[in-house]
Amino acid sequence: MNPYDKAHELARTLKASAEYRTFLAAKEALAVDPEAKKMVQDFLRRKMEQEYEALAGKEDPAKAEALNRMYELLAANGKAREFLEAYLRFQRIMADISKIIGDSVAEGLDLFAKD
Repeated sequence: MNPYDKAHELARTLKASAEYRTFLAAKEALAVDPEAKKMVQDFLRRKMEQEYEALAGKEDPAKAEALNRMYELLAANGKAREFLEAYLRFQRIMADISKIIGDSVAEGLDLFAKD
């Protein structure tokens, strides 16, 4: 069994999935609404910054609250809400797959594990 062949098969499966097709359709719908698209881009950028800060131990409750308010505004816009829902659903699939693969070879990647 060639792992590269399986990786290509997984890629084809992902591209054919309902979640990916829904994500692409939501992306196309969002593209025709520049204001909603900009709001989504700003939200995702700020969300990523907040996640990095949290990983660094620098959580800011004010930024978290601002992000929540921003999400509420986005949720009121149908195209933005549909895109975010599809985006997050597909991202969850990608994260789950990454975890499955990582867990399956974790034994070989534990060089720095504490003894």
